Amino acid sequence: EILTGPSHTSDGSMNLFGALRRAMATCGYSDVKEFQRVEVLIHRA
Repeated sequence: EILTGPSHTSDGSMNLFGALRRAMATCGYSDVKEFQRVEVLIHRA
């Protein structure tokens, strides 16, 4: 359930691959290589 599902929620918060799929779709990336080239910005509060 943690890695691949199925889970009782569909928002990607319960399984790792679902969360990755949802994050990639939200950002508009279609494959993992393209997603890995994104700059990471850390904002300290």
